[in-house]
Amino acid sequence: MAFSSSLRCILACAFLASCLRASSADGGWTTARATWFDVGDMSKANCHFSWAPTGRNVGAWPDQQSGFSSSCGKCYEVKCRNANIVDGYGQSLQRTNACYDENKSVIITIVDACPCKYPNNAYSNQRWCCGDMNHVDISQEAFQQLANLDIGVIGLSYREVDCSKAGTQGDVNSGSASSPSSSGSKSAGSGYSTGTGSTQQQQGQQSAPAWASWAKGWSGGRWRSRSFM
Repeated sequence: MAFSSSLRCILACAFLASCLRASSADGGWTTARATWFDVGDMSKANCHFSWAPTGRNVGAWPDQQSGFSSSCGKCYEVKCRNANIVDGYGQSLQRTNACYDENKSVIITIVDACPCKYPNNAYSNQRWCCGDMNHVDISQEAFQQLANLDIGVIGLSYREVDCSKAGTQGDVNSGSASSPSSSGSKSAGSGYSTGTGSTQQQQGQQSAPAWASWAKGWSGGRWRSRSFM
């Protein structure tokens, strides 16, 4: 019995050490996928920020994904990952040669939400935002630094970082809102266009980091639709 207990203890310690080595080796990166959207006026988005430390390099967090309730204002380092992608319906999309450079990374701030249930665009929202796998919707400005906008969806790796790593980027609403190029735009029927926006009425006010307390600009909680592609 003593030998059996010792063996179990040794195996448990070995397993823990293996997990710690794996965590250290991957640098805290989480495997995911990403689509893109046109930022527009983010003060009307779920987090109601008029400013973000990463400027227009921003993202939307699925409301069915772990961490949603505290996602507003968090910063993540994201990078493209060459891999086949599976959507929420089980369809496989070939993206093994999608990235410009897998070592290139961009820091984004979460300023919006991607709701699983969005009646006006139910097919696409369920395709990407219902928690079948880790997913981050990133802005056009961030996506195009990692891959061609025409691709629509890519494999992604992300990890949470201190927002100070982004430096000073400026007002997220400065200048005119970017719009997808005609070659990159797709209709809702293509499955890349989803409804994103405020979940204020459904989810309640989310918590946010200290920097965000003076970056909020309330404009009323309401749904709005933007295109990832």
